[in-house]
Amino acid sequence: MKGSLGIVKKFFPNVKKVTDATENSFIEVTAKDASSKAVRDHGACVMAVACKRKLNLDGVIIARSVAYLIKDGKATRYKLPQSVSREIVSFDRGAGFEIGKYQLDKIRPSQKLGARHERASDERENHQAQGKAKTPKFKHITTNIRSVLGGRRPEGE
Repeated sequence: MKGSLGIVKKFFPNVKKVTDATENSFIEVTAKDASSKAVRDHGACVMAVACKRKLNLDGVIIARSVAYLIKDGKATRYKLPQSVSREIVSFDRGAGFEIGKYQLDKIRPSQKLGARHERASDERENHQAQGKAKTPKFKHITTNIRSVLGGRRPEGE
């Protein structure tokens, strides 16, 4: 099983459907939420605890850039803004998660489940056909934080 549903089923096998959020959601992280010590844990970190408490959810998966909020066998996918992503990195590295109000973003039309991403691959093929292959850009990999959803865990984790 691939895609978002497959990822969610690894954590919550009873989930039958994943949909994209159509409205932003606002979450307040309290001092009690921030007392969670579950570093690198997608389902028990500070933001997961706050979401579960505020929205009375069955479960939550918080990754670095996406969140799945689970209720009654259905997962709703949200995009995490940079402010939340930075707090997650801080938390996973042991520096804590700042209390306050945070926003989970609705999914933009171009990022919706099932949206076609042919344009980028078409452009790459055109460049290659014309002998204009792009040089790969340098990409820094952030380490010592939670694993990528759907990815393989590095050795030793």
